[in-house]
Amino acid sequence: MRKTVAVFFGGRSCENEISVLTGVFVLNLLDQEKYAVFPVYVHTDGATYTSSKMTDLGVFKGGGVGDFERVFFDCGTAYALHSSKRKIRKIAKIDVILNCCHGGLGEGGGVSALAEWNGIALASPDLTASGIFMDKSLTKLAMRALSIPTVDYIRVNERDYEKRGAFLLRSIESRLKYPVVIKPAHLGSSIGITVARNEEEAKAGIENGFVLDDRVIIEKYLENKQDINCAAYALDGEIFVSEPETAFGSGVYSFEDKYVKRDSDGGLLHAKGGDRVALSGELREKIRAYTKTVYKRLNLQGVVRLDFLVSDGKAYLCEVNTVPGSLAYYLFCERVIDAKRFFGDLLEEALRRAKTEKKIVTTGILQNVRWRRK
Repeated sequence: MRKTVAVFFGGRSCENEISVLTGVFVLNLLDQEKYAVFPVYVHTDGATYTSSKMTDLGVFKGGGVGDFERVFFDCGTAYALHSSKRKIRKIAKIDVILNCCHGGLGEGGGVSALAEWNGIALASPDLTASGIFMDKSLTKLAMRALSIPTVDYIRVNERDYEKRGAFLLRSIESRLKYPVVIKPAHLGSSIGITVARNEEEAKAGIENGFVLDDRVIIEKYLENKQDINCAAYALDGEIFVSEPETAFGSGVYSFEDKYVKRDSDGGLLHAKGGDRVALSGELREKIRAYTKTVYKRLNLQGVVRLDFLVSDGKAYLCEVNTVPGSLAYYLFCERVIDAKRFFGDLLEEALRRAKTEKKIVTTGILQNVRWRRK
């Protein structure tokens, strides 16, 4: 009997449309003979929908939900909510969830929490890891605990900036030196990222970041750096780590560079250069070791992509993507068709893991409490 896979994509996030690209890509590549695929689109207002038409990217181009059917989940079962909101009907019992939501609460733990709350197997990272890695400042702290190098930075909250903004701007020069990279702490896909080469540009970049987020990260800009991707996933107790691969060349790439000015060989689905970068053997293995350490020590599951910056022969972890574009299949598969097997491995691993989860044990304390009415 086929297992029912709920593929979540979209979300209340600036990356909603990027998530649609990943979600539709995955929906079309899952093995239909082995799995009953149940698409779940999370609209920007947080409402969840399903439709058999969601395998067609064209139905999302208008930005609306058309004739999609509203759905909600209870005890692991998906129900349809009729437009009258007076009747509901059972649609499917969900066996496993695959998260394709980029950014926002979808990647930051919302989908993970829904799966755990409903007792559904999850083929993606859990709530704790998702929350940590959605926040770049928490990622920095976690990496420090693991002795994995990151670029020097300053974190600032919007409220603190309103009170001590002038002091912060003076601190940038003394602590980091210009130029610096400024980015919202909770956003991905290079949304809101700027490079500042003086105090005036830093002030503009910080204030622009606060339009999108309540916390920003200010990092030392690495000249002549290279962006390197490395991913990992687990199968049958073994962690598999990809070869490091270059994502971009030098400079800082914007959202438009990654997705609007995309090339014709796959940039629509994932931002990547596609070339094996000429790293020394020692540095390549160090990046792979860092990736495996993060995956193992943070108890990760599913596929996770780590983005590194390489400069002057050193690697610095930049961020951790718990929902990478196209689920990072391109770092493990030579051909797109091979992604069908890869996605199947992620689902089967989640189903196996769910069978070994500990059962909830209650204390029974209420049985011994005597209530006295007034």
